[in-house]
Amino acid sequence: MTMELRHCCCQDNYTVGFRVLHPPGGWAQLSHRKSSCSSLPNRLASVKFDSLRLVHNNKHFLSQIRIESKQILLKNMEEFSDDLGEYLDELRSLQKSVENLIEAGDRVNAKALVKANYKSLLEQLDQGNGGLEHAAMLDTLIQLNLMLHDGDAVHQMLKQMKNILANIGVHEPYLDAFLEHVGNVYLLLGNKEEALYCYNRSVAVQESLSGENSPELVGSLLALAGVYTEPEEREKGKAIYNRIIHILEGSKGEACEELGAPLLHLGYISLEENNPEEAEVHIRRALNIAEQNKGKGGSIGVATCGLARIKYAKGDHDKAAELYHSGLDILRKSGLWATGDIALESVKMEAAEFFSVVGRTKEAQDLWEEVLHEKERSIGVNSPRLVVHLQNLATSYAQDGKFERCEPLLRRSLKLLTTSLGPTAPQVSIPLEFLATTLHHLGQNLEAESLARQCLNIREKNFPDDHLLIGEASNILASVLHANSRNDEALNLAWRALHIKEKHLGKNNKQLAFVLDLLLDIMDDLGKTKEVKPVLDRLDALLGGSSMIAP
Repeated sequence: MTMELRHCCCQDNYTVGFRVLHPPGGWAQLSHRKSSCSSLPNRLASVKFDSLRLVHNNKHFLSQIRIESKQILLKNMEEFSDDLGEYLDELRSLQKSVENLIEAGDRVNAKALVKANYKSLLEQLDQGNGGLEHAAMLDTLIQLNLMLHDGDAVHQMLKQMKNILANIGVHEPYLDAFLEHVGNVYLLLGNKEEALYCYNRSVAVQESLSGENSPELVGSLLALAGVYTEPEEREKGKAIYNRIIHILEGSKGEACEELGAPLLHLGYISLEENNPEEAEVHIRRALNIAEQNKGKGGSIGVATCGLARIKYAKGDHDKAAELYHSGLDILRKSGLWATGDIALESVKMEAAEFFSVVGRTKEAQDLWEEVLHEKERSIGVNSPRLVVHLQNLATSYAQDGKFERCEPLLRRSLKLLTTSLGPTAPQVSIPLEFLATTLHHLGQNLEAESLARQCLNIREKNFPDDHLLIGEASNILASVLHANSRNDEALNLAWRALHIKEKHLGKNNKQLAFVLDLLLDIMDDLGKTKEVKPVLDRLDALLGGSSMIAP
């Protein structure tokens, strides 16, 4: 007998995928003296080129919460239990209803709907129940609370999920899948210890059922290896990838297509260890295997883009660009370009970032636009999952000084995040920062000041006083206030930004030059001539004597 699902205030006409986005801070530094700052490297807010990981290692955001609406776990459960089929349909209906409410901006009723169903679940648990059905309900509620940004509820439910799974026998179908999924959530929340516990138990369950060399272990082992992302953990990750390769070679042969993923990961780890020669051995083998298997699943395209990374690391930018274009064309023709696969999306974004880094901005912008339009077709034009793509494209335009093309993208980004998360969510401060910066460059400083103040206020309410994001917001507001001749307040904010950045970046970091440059401008306007020289000397020292600023 299944649990009752309680629906209230539901809409039934549309569904939309959802991912909570935490984009990176520091989109653009505001420069007032091009002669002093032009030698500093341009900072981009899009995906970092040198930190690509597939699926389980997204380092690019403040918090690594990425929620996909696809219920892979629940879909798999249908295969073993006809009794759960109707119940799983109800869970999907519940998820769709909550997603619709969130998309419509009705977070109050969305939360009420989730809480009503959680109450129903607790009543069942209090009666001593706790099986796969209850785990499936918790799985859905955990995802919905992540969408609602209710971290306390998520942590409470994860503890209850652990208790349920602890009492499910090893031979119960799909226990390993539940454990892996819970591990994914813990990892996305930044709790590596709990993620490791779940992944290791999932592996142990499968080993007890299938043996230590069963290919059934590969998926869980890939998830486990993805936890080890820090430099000091690379050997652990490499050991697991090598174990996966050993299992696959022994069970499916040395040319089986599944070898591509662990080989690519080993290649990327070798790149992180500054060993491009070893990286090329692994990635060329992955490419050769993909070609032998006629590129099923677009694996030739992915491996070709992996080889492009090798050429980039070796400094051969022209060859890297050629390989990226070739790999992306293969992916387009594979039919998988529009599937929404996270790994393929990462490859596209990595390629676009490469073109940005090497100064081929037109190619980067074409690719960012292509990625954005493809996402619009696959998830709809009003999905908050578009935010990162809107901001990546805007960043590329900003790199070229095309701020007039940034503005509509950033206004749309701000609207999507405000609608989905509320106007005071910390994530909303990112498009506020970006848009304020853009408007400042366009000379629209009155609106820029309002947006920059909102950005700073949100961050002051959500982060410690000395957080680097508060330093960024203080710097931007100071720049805009200076443009609006509000120099007394601007000076205080600029000093605040400098002290925060010094704490986090060090006193000799060249990024401080932007704040020092701003301080000089403000002090000049305020007639503080006695205070100018030490700041100017420090700026010259940071830039190696390249400053052209007059005392």
